[in-house]
Amino acid sequence: MAKGIYERKGQGGDVTYYIRYQYKTTDAEGRESIKDIKEKVGRKSRGFTRELAKKALKARLGEIAQARFNLDKVKKPFPFSELVERYHKHAASYKLSYHRERYSIDTLKDYFKGRFLSDITTWGIEKWKRYRAKEVMQTTVNRELTILKHMLKMGVKWGLTSTNPSVEVSPFPVQEGRFRYLAEEEIPSILEVCQNQIASPWLYPLVVLALNTGARQGELLDLGYEDIDQERGLIYFGRTKNRRLKTVPMNHAVREAVDWLIRHRYGDYLFMWPWGDRVGRTTVYDAFKRACGEAGIEKFRFHDLRHTAASYLVMNGVDLATVKELLGHREIEMTLRYSHLAPAHKAKAVEKLGEALEKITTDQKDKKAGEAQEEQTPALAVNLAQNRNILLVRKGRGLALAQENQPVKWWRRGESNPRPKVLHQIRLHA
Repeated sequence: MAKGIYERKGQGGDVTYYIRYQYKTTDAEGRESIKDIKEKVGRKSRGFTRELAKKALKARLGEIAQARFNLDKVKKPFPFSELVERYHKHAASYKLSYHRERYSIDTLKDYFKGRFLSDITTWGIEKWKRYRAKEVMQTTVNRELTILKHMLKMGVKWGLTSTNPSVEVSPFPVQEGRFRYLAEEEIPSILEVCQNQIASPWLYPLVVLALNTGARQGELLDLGYEDIDQERGLIYFGRTKNRRLKTVPMNHAVREAVDWLIRHRYGDYLFMWPWGDRVGRTTVYDAFKRACGEAGIEKFRFHDLRHTAASYLVMNGVDLATVKELLGHREIEMTLRYSHLAPAHKAKAVEKLGEALEKITTDQKDKKAGEAQEEQTPALAVNLAQNRNILLVRKGRGLALAQENQPVKWWRRGESNPRPKVLHQIRLHA
């Protein structure tokens, strides 16, 4: 499209002036493209003329040359609500965490309602971050900020906006807390209580699988009978967080739980109600919270069963590479975070290190003491024999041996040289 000015006559004969120009832009992937822009200047009936349109075109070209041009201020702005609507459809199709993130998306919609994407700035997002921190924990704000960043990134990709103002916004620094996992005496307690849950008969096999596979709750609830390979003793987790197939072997406890589920099969999925509905996350939350209360276990979530499995794997000597594969982590850093060592296990390791170092130190001291005792008397006799009749003289700031057959010069009172060449003569006698 050529640059310039053009006019368009309306039905009433009124003339509207437009300007045309081109602008080079860069998308989210860093690819450059040239956009043809048509911008309305104004109507002749409202005082706009062709000369004003020329000045407007000249001003736009100047802004482009000086890198001060903002495409969002020129083109038709899109409201934030439209981005929310599109993102809902996108997340429902592509994000496994949509069941949880949809509430955060609606929270962002309520705050930024009535605003255009071109009006959202970095400072505006910082203000939202601090406002939100007064209502919820900073960790929650960080999760919502991550969602907002991805929404605006997709907005750039979809052409709703040209910039992502959230790129420069940093999350709150949050101190990493300790992971909660079951102590040895708590494991049989929670299993016994879960086994006695008559209203939720699926809870016991669900907890057994979580403890023995380290799988996430969503991965377990999505398991179908086609994912169980009883002949090879394997479980295939297809719907994982990072969308990678994860294969976990079945031990004896898992086999027994799977056998029970097969005998009480009500559909295509492992965890279902007798009337054919799937067990949902909210139902699991309520049932597990009730079981923890009856077992006397405090501050423990279902996801902490995954921490428990990882921690006991590491404490029993399983290497981190194997733990990484069992948990389905993409990076080893995640395994280090989940598979932390228990404080008691660390104390034992440090105690063993201390004992080893103490033994090395003691052995070296004993060895040196024995060598010194053996060499002490003979060495003294030799030294005394060597030092007999040795003449030492003061030289400079120290002592030196007087050379043989060299006369010793003494300083006498009254000589002009106040600094003696030799001040003292010392003779050692054994």
